[in-house]
Amino acid sequence: MSNPFESIAKGIFQNRAALKMANIDSVFDFMFTNPKDENNKSLVRKSEPLYFADVFGGPGGCSEYVLWKKGWQAKGFGFTPKGENDFKLNEFFGRIPETFEPHYGVNGVSGNGNIYDQQNFVEFRDFVLCNTNKKGVHFVVADGAFSVKGQQNIQEILSKRLYLCKFMYALSILRTGGHFVCNVFDTFTPFSVGLIYLLYKCFRKIAIHKPNSSRPANSERYIICKWKRPDTERVEIFLCEMNIRLNSMHRKNEDDITELVSMDVLIGDQPFFNYICNSIENIGKRQIHFLLKVKAFAENQSLKEARKEELKKQCLAYWKVSKKSLVIPQRSDSHTMFRQLMERSPAISNKKN
Repeated sequence: MSNPFESIAKGIFQNRAALKMANIDSVFDFMFTNPKDENNKSLVRKSEPLYFADVFGGPGGCSEYVLWKKGWQAKGFGFTPKGENDFKLNEFFGRIPETFEPHYGVNGVSGNGNIYDQQNFVEFRDFVLCNTNKKGVHFVVADGAFSVKGQQNIQEILSKRLYLCKFMYALSILRTGGHFVCNVFDTFTPFSVGLIYLLYKCFRKIAIHKPNSSRPANSERYIICKWKRPDTERVEIFLCEMNIRLNSMHRKNEDDITELVSMDVLIGDQPFFNYICNSIENIGKRQIHFLLKVKAFAENQSLKEARKEELKKQCLAYWKVSKKSLVIPQRSDSHTMFRQLMERSPAISNKKN
């Protein structure tokens, strides 16, 4: 009731993640659906589609937005855990997802999608590079998290290895000049700040952004990374080594890794350190403001947020997303579609092998 942007909901898509992607894409001049290089020329060659990857993003709202925006001009690769939150391609109502290909690591479509498994990482990386002429994708989105119900105050700590793995996957499959967007929750610990510092060294530009489509009272924010540098291999290897070491520590119940980059190095880079501190303070103040608003609405249920419909109208227009209500398309199963195709093409059905 207190969130002025809540009525936007999921729009024409299957979930809110799609509109978060639309929101971020528009704020950053559509750098994901229309990526350009440092000379303002398209990163996508005329002979290729827009290649992208969706890591830990099931059920796939972000990919649904990209496919809705680009259609057959985009080719997506997805990696996410199998199970309840797997990619739900049958719910990509904004666009039929023929150009989106899920992969789950070892054994491909039959894999488990465990993002922490190093062999899954290697298999997915090789799969993406093989299918992009070894160049990699134009951008990676990693807008996913796991439930921390009852432990929200330590979500950043519980998610540290997930952050590391999402960064690791992105760097390994992004082409030089490519972009990356990833959600995180708080950036207080030396571990998180060290990870962001490594991205700062791997991309020409980075930003930390809290979109309006992300509920204002929670701690979610997004790392936006622009123009991957060509010399990131050492960081990629380092992140792989840290993931392997964290896995070993977890199995042996050993002490944790609390920092990846020395505090002296972080503090010594004054432009970076000042930016991180200002980001934490500004987003924190905004979060406190909306938490107080939630409290006021809970204590006085007669309060109303009168701006919802007008903000919804303005946001959808700014994000260039249709205001039409969701209409679920009628789709036949594959067997029915094959039979219909054969009936329409007797020359094919009668042709001998």
